[in-house]
Amino acid sequence: MTTTGTIEFTPYHSAIPSWSGYQYQGKVALNVVLDYILKISPADYDNYQLELEWYEDFCILNGGDYVSIHQVKSYKAHTLSEYKDAIWNLLGKTLLNSCDECYLHSTTEIESEESIKKRLLKLDPPPTPKEPKDPPKSPKIKNYSPWHYFNMVTSSGAYEESFAKFSKYTYSASKSYCPLSELESEIFDRLKQYYGKKGSHYTQLQLDVVYHYLLGEVDKNITRRHIKEQSESEDGDVQIPDRISFRKIIEVLECNWEEPSEEYVILQLRREFHSICDKLSEELLLNMKEDQDMSGLEDLYKVEEYIRTIGSLNNHEFFTFCQMVTPHIHINKANDEAYRKLVPESGIVVLVTAFYEIKQKMNSNEYKYIVQDQSKNTVYLPTTLKLDVGKIRRNEDRLKSAIASEILSNAAIRNNLYEIEVMITENFNSESLVQAANKFTDIDDDADAKSDDKITKIKRIRLIDINTAKGELN
Repeated sequence: MTTTGTIEFTPYHSAIPSWSGYQYQGKVALNVVLDYILKISPADYDNYQLELEWYEDFCILNGGDYVSIHQVKSYKAHTLSEYKDAIWNLLGKTLLNSCDECYLHSTTEIESEESIKKRLLKLDPPPTPKEPKDPPKSPKIKNYSPWHYFNMVTSSGAYEESFAKFSKYTYSASKSYCPLSELESEIFDRLKQYYGKKGSHYTQLQLDVVYHYLLGEVDKNITRRHIKEQSESEDGDVQIPDRISFRKIIEVLECNWEEPSEEYVILQLRREFHSICDKLSEELLLNMKEDQDMSGLEDLYKVEEYIRTIGSLNNHEFFTFCQMVTPHIHINKANDEAYRKLVPESGIVVLVTAFYEIKQKMNSNEYKYIVQDQSKNTVYLPTTLKLDVGKIRRNEDRLKSAIASEILSNAAIRNNLYEIEVMITENFNSESLVQAANKFTDIDDDADAKSDDKITKIKRIRLIDINTAKGELN
């Protein structure tokens, strides 16, 4: 690490991708690991590791040495100018840390390596990093920029040497790019090759389970890296890379997955949740660009931070989160029915809208908004709840009553729900759950019960729509 004035420059990677980039990057990393497993000796499995979001988007190591470093780009562009910074990063990093190979992964086809080599030096160099407006009061850690790597390579006359290690990654049918829509089939092809090479019988269900377990392991490490990065940047702590041993991947591949386990179902839940959030994030960003109004960008970053934190919850915590935000659905344990009902797409839209439009900072580890008023805390729970009257215009009070009754009878979340004073819905309000339920259902309102009784507290939970929540929380 070098020091310039009060800025410490580090080659270590800290870019947090967009949600779509996050999904693509994890799958690309898994695909590359499977390629290595197919070509290296089983005796080397214990030595090889996958490093995520550290020196580069991801890297492959043998012992403590870098074997290959990888940049992942999910751009729609085909022009070299869009990829030049990524290529200079790769070339420069081969000089900082000796490695055999560096690879660019893209979702679209770009020009040949021979053409890239000839044209890269003719393009404008990466821009010089801008100095901060106010000088830092204490030493700061700053990543090397593409401009730094450009200068490292060109000033040392190492262009030929570094470019000899550069390649576009090769996929099936000798393609040097892979759209996100085709990446899953690439991974399944490699899983089939692995089992075929071993002479092992496999079913489609076993392939599906292995695929989701492996992606879950990669996703978990990337998410943990992002959470650690946040706390490290705030606390100034030394950063430590996350690495997954190839042996751990092999252990998943070698398990006899006859039936989907609870863990598998929760992994499915996670992927469904993140897939929906990914699409919503892209839509929000596209709307901002089309309206030429980027004022909501900070709010979008806030949503992404919430999603990353929720994604880092352990399996039990994440399943409880799904139960809590969809409180009218009775799912007592993780099963096949769970991931179809606990993360409804239309409901996740409601949840993300609340995250986006409510300005107050949410306690994302507990996915609640907490308002302190003198000695009392009022706890708001964002939910997926919405009234959908449909084309036949069903009675709103009847729908409200049905939803409230289902929440009140949901014993699976009762021990968590009594801590809530207010639930945030998309489009309906009620002074309490019991009031909403009693429109069409006869439920004792326990007017004389002790106020600290759990069931009584749950009955008194208010329901407010997002606009009302904004008025109370913003």
